[in-house]
Amino acid sequence: MTEFPEERLAGLARERCVVLKDEPDARVEILGAGADAVVCKTYRTTGLRWLQTFFRRSRAARECRNLVVVTAAGVPCLQPLGWSAVRRGPGTASSKLVTRLQTDAVSLKQALDELPRDARARQALATADGALLARLHTAGVLWCTPMPRNVLVVGDPAQADLRVCDTPACMVTERNLRGGRLARIDLFLAAFSPSRRREWSRTERLRWLLGYAAGDRREARRLWRAMAGRGELRNDVERAFAMTALARILALRRADCIPQPTAR
Repeated sequence: MTEFPEERLAGLARERCVVLKDEPDARVEILGAGADAVVCKTYRTTGLRWLQTFFRRSRAARECRNLVVVTAAGVPCLQPLGWSAVRRGPGTASSKLVTRLQTDAVSLKQALDELPRDARARQALATADGALLARLHTAGVLWCTPMPRNVLVVGDPAQADLRVCDTPACMVTERNLRGGRLARIDLFLAAFSPSRRREWSRTERLRWLLGYAAGDRREARRLWRAMAGRGELRNDVERAFAMTALARILALRRADCIPQPTAR
């Protein structure tokens, strides 16, 4: 995916600009109108975080690449259009991700907050969310941030039409992760952390696991037992270790793909 031209963004901004969020480290806005409308997310590198960007691809570039991978795997997600970045020395000062505007959509978190606790649509959303994560894991993608705020609900919540949204932290592997040890990192964040236990009822979490397990009750019970004794500290440590290790392994694989000079 190539860089998105700044001139085109400027043209869309002149047509229409609606700011959805403006915080010190991120700005989200809708640019343009009609079929040409896009969402532009600007990530700003503040403070010492600049040091973490040394000799790395920008956050927008990583997220764009991950969305391309998710799209190629056939998993519903935002349509990536491109990215751009402003470098400062060996690091990144800011970067922009441009995606096609998904109309009539809200975050899963907002949909859950607006639905009554006894609404049947909540169970449908739980099942669909579990199935969405299962598709990512089957494709070898560890999401790392599968929380409801990073999932879009398109149209009527009762139809449970979900899309993957934020993906900057995704780790793309070459094997099926579904139901394995790495997958438990995402399972905890999506449905079993203290925050998720407040958002999802016990019944809804079971529905979520049944969606993930494609209706296999034995597999859902196995995963439920695996999640029962899992705490935030353990999950955070395993997540940090997995992301560091996978990033290193993937970097080495990319290095192996670089053609070496032939000795003469």
